[in-house]
Amino acid sequence: MTPGFSRVFVTGGSGFIGTNLVQELLRRRITTRSFDCKPPLDANHEFVHTPGDVLDRAAICRAISDFQPDFVVHLAARCDLRGQSIDEYPENTRGVLNVIEALKESTSLRRVIFASSRYVHVNEVQPVRDDEYSPFTAYGASKAEGERIVRQNLTRVPWVIVRPTSIWGPWFDVPYKGFFHAVRRGVYLHPKSERIFKSYGYVGNVVHQLLTFLQAEERAVQGRVFYTADYIPIEMRDMAERIRRQFDAPPIRQTPLFMLKGLARAGDLLRRFGVYNPPLSSFRLKNLRTQMVYDLSATAEIVGPSPFGLDAGIAKTVEWMKVHG
Repeated sequence: MTPGFSRVFVTGGSGFIGTNLVQELLRRRITTRSFDCKPPLDANHEFVHTPGDVLDRAAICRAISDFQPDFVVHLAARCDLRGQSIDEYPENTRGVLNVIEALKESTSLRRVIFASSRYVHVNEVQPVRDDEYSPFTAYGASKAEGERIVRQNLTRVPWVIVRPTSIWGPWFDVPYKGFFHAVRRGVYLHPKSERIFKSYGYVGNVVHQLLTFLQAEERAVQGRVFYTADYIPIEMRDMAERIRRQFDAPPIRQTPLFMLKGLARAGDLLRRFGVYNPPLSSFRLKNLRTQMVYDLSATAEIVGPSPFGLDAGIAKTVEWMKVHG
């Protein structure tokens, strides 16, 4: 058993990051409980899965009381961008409050991590303070409110907030799985002559960061906010080329911006007719072209070197996709 760990409770253990976290905990032979309203993505996790919804306060209180964890990682959330108001994301607000109420009854808890999101503020502006918010989606507003709920209501239990940026790897889904698929099929279109840098994160490195935050000295992490991602920003065309080589896929196509804007407008039209996830839209094109670089120095100071380089992460992801489609 890993020193410092005994019993770890994971909400949202059937999600993308949750599945990878549970997998690593089990690999380390740490007693683990996954709490999620959805069945596990990995059938091998059935024996640690407890069905339940964070919106059901009685259920989450009962699950934590029965398990008596030393550590809790709260990942359960609604993460899509389709909602138009914060009220459509109760999992991210009332769900957080329900988890906090459940933690107040625990007598064994040593630390809890709450997962927030980079969407609590716009990409173009780096906040000066941890409690400075400028969400540009209803999802981001719900995550900002979740952070406020933690600060206002969790006073007796040591806590850490993490903000994953854009995370990819085995068990992922839209939109980053779509990026890998587009490269694999030779239909990824990169804006011609543009160098776009992103603070993306391979999920194996993010799991390593989460586990390190759980074990770090309290004075180093208590009440702090950390971004989770790879330390070195990737350049989008370079990443696409590395993925292409792993798949032995067709060459990356660089496309003039005016053509991409035309395709994006066509995607906007499809969305109006109910196609939620067209290959390209104006929102997606803007996100693709926006520089998205975050300061990971605080995370690097606590965590140290990452276990996976970019090529290793891509290789593991491609291997997983070849098995799982």
